[in-house]
Amino acid sequence: MAADDTLGAFINDLFAGADDEVPLQEFRRGLVHKRMKDIASAANRAAGLVMGIIRKHEDRMQFDDEFQLVIAGRLAIYRVDINAFINKFVNPFDYNSFDVVEVHPKSGLVNEPKTACVQVQPQKNMPACDLLAGYILGLLNDDVTWLQESLTPLRRTLFQIYGLAQSPLTASMQKHFAEEVDGVFDFKTDTFTFAGTNGWMWRLHFGQPLTKGCKVEYRKPRQWWWNPLFDDIDKESTGHYALSGFFETVEHLSACPALLRNANEWQTDPIFMRKVATDYPPLAKTLVHRLTSDSYDPDGILCYYDEPISHDQADTIRLLDELVLERALA
Repeated sequence: MAADDTLGAFINDLFAGADDEVPLQEFRRGLVHKRMKDIASAANRAAGLVMGIIRKHEDRMQFDDEFQLVIAGRLAIYRVDINAFINKFVNPFDYNSFDVVEVHPKSGLVNEPKTACVQVQPQKNMPACDLLAGYILGLLNDDVTWLQESLTPLRRTLFQIYGLAQSPLTASMQKHFAEEVDGVFDFKTDTFTFAGTNGWMWRLHFGQPLTKGCKVEYRKPRQWWWNPLFDDIDKESTGHYALSGFFETVEHLSACPALLRNANEWQTDPIFMRKVATDYPPLAKTLVHRLTSDSYDPDGILCYYDEPISHDQADTIRLLDELVLERALA
């Protein structure tokens, strides 16, 4: 009997507010209809918000003759396909997403612009136009948002446009790296110097005209001189993702050499790790067991993409292995 009372109470709670004289299905339809109208009202308010933002910033947000929204950010100019957004709003199953934006240099629109996938993190029950409002405000204030982790594609695109020379990116990038890794840019020598672990310092040379990647140097505690590690990190490493771009390289090196003592071949570049180990005995000693194992073969090392490294890279690793063991057993 107690169970029946509990079930009855649950059913009453489920349909609380229902009029006993209104048929159950009509009551349910009313609830759904109210929910739909509430959503439509919220969307209408959000659409007004979007238009208000564009109107308020008319000097930096304008529609061109194709009704693309052109946004003059602090770092670049963006061209947003609003029609794609509207189509998705009308039909949620239309996947012609608006999140691919044209990115033009700050100097003006170009015929063949770069593109980037820019994503805004939606909140539960957020009206679609609120999402668009966050999107366009993020582009308007790109000097703040471009360094957010979720905007990595935009960051890469801006780097493709400007590189590391002085540009609209410079001020916010200097501030970011000064706070994160105690980093300092020197544009007279085209270098970036920053702190690693264990008292190490790293220096990247990014202004070399005949190389694809940066030159990498390091300085150990109580040293006043710089030690060369790579003349061209893109050419001389295995292409591991941790060293695949400027931001990625700085983040990885700033955690080294400490990170390398427990790293495997998947977590760092195998050539980089061995080069460091030749001048860092604590790391060299941790590699002895791995390098002297009967099953160890440099030709069996896989790059990050699950493909074997090249024969030349394997030969480089063999030579470095000998130096690492000499350092460890000295």
